[in-house]
Order: sequence, then C-alpha cells, then structure tokens
Amino acid sequence: MELELILEIIENNGYLGLFLWLWVGVFIFPVPNELIVMTVGLSSSLKTLHPVLAFIVIYLGILAALSTCYTIGRLIGRPLLKYFHKSKRMSRTIDSSLKLMEKYHAFSLSFSYFVPGIRNFLPFLYGFSKLPFKKFALFAYSGALIWLSLAFAIGYVFGDHIDTIIKHEKEILIGLAGIAAIFLIFRITRRKRGKEQEKLHDQGLGL
Repeated sequence: MELELILEIIENNGYLGLFLWLWVGVFIFPVPNELIVMTVGLSSSLKTLHPVLAFIVIYLGILAALSTCYTIGRLIGRPLLKYFHKSKRMSRTIDSSLKLMEKYHAFSLSFSYFVPGIRNFLPFLYGFSKLPFKKFALFAYSGALIWLSLAFAIGYVFGDHIDTIIKHEKEILIGLAGIAAIFLIFRITRRKRGKEQEKLHDQGLGL
C-alpha cells in the first residue's frame, strides 16, 4: 500500500475515510494493518497528518472493527462457523484460535492483535462464546492499544524503511507480541499482588 494512496483517501474523505478504512476495510481489503498504521505514522512524522488525531482515528477504527467482529459472533456465530469450517484455511485459523482460547482464556485477546489472521477472528469466537462485553473490551481494547502504540511509533521513527520492516514483519510482530505479553503479565501480577496485600491488611484489622 503506497503512502500516496492513503493520503489520497484522507484528502478525499478526511479522517473519516481513514476511520472507515480501519473499520470496514478489514472485511473487504486484504491490506495488513501494520502497513497502514506504519504508513500513517510516517506521514505524521512528515507533518502531513496530525499525529495525535491520526492515532486517535486509527484506534477508534480498530475498536469498531473488533467490536463488529464480536457482535457478529454473538448474533450469528453458529451459522458462520459452519460456513467457515468448509474452508481448510479457515478451519486451521479456527483450530489455532481455539487453542489460544483454551490455553490463555480471555487473556489471549490481549496479544491476538499481534497475530494477523487471528486478530479479528478471535473476537468473533469470543462473541460466539458469549464472553461478557466488558471483559472482552478490557482485554481486546488494551491489547490493540499496545499494538497500535508500537506500530505507530515504528512508522513515525523508521517509516522511511517500511519496505525492510514489512520484509521482516513476522519477526517484528513476534517481538512486539513478546513485549506486550510481558507488559500485560506485569500489570496483572501487580494487580493481583495489590489485591492480596489489601486482603491481608483487612484480615489483620479484623475486617
């Protein structure tokens, strides 16, 4: 995807066009979100776009896409799963997603956005499994925010090397997923310790 095309879409449709691209485009155009986000990051570094506004618009588009996938899974997940199972490629994606769900439960949503192909399918499966929306949003939205922050920063700082970055996309995504997982595990562990200490404190006070 060329920078000129992205800028043309924004020029013709404004930031609304960028939002719709991140929202609806995931279902229509097979364009890696990494490439879109890093290209927008590059254009922001060149002052063509406002970096904060572009970041917010992209994030809202991603949230809309994730929420749409979750809603579709919740409303019509069963017939779609039967349809998806007819495709060998989709069957493999379903199996991979189910393994992540079984092993990491809702936490898998936090790093799923680092895995192309699964990032929008896992929310669909969690919608089908009737995971409460608040819990879905907590894990999915926070993971997407971390992914976006890293991908946008890479495009902003190293955007003129996008071709090289895309060439090593898989390795970069694995590295970013590792960083995100460490960060999220740290936060969850810290929160659990805080609750345990608070509980011990209450017990010590005889509450």
